Amino acid sequence: MQKQQLLYKGKAKSVYETEDNDLLILHFRDDTSALDGKRIEQLARKGR
Repeated sequence: MQKQQLLYKGKAKSVYETEDNDLLILHFRDDTSALDGKRIEQLARKGR
């Protein structure tokens, strides 16, 4: 299964379409933010 077009990108995840119209790929990021987004860091394995 391959990622195709990016459908949505938010604070915690990105959603991609695939060649199968019934399936999507969700990519959860390890980013964490504080102070209204002024401080962004990576938190290992947060996206799991």
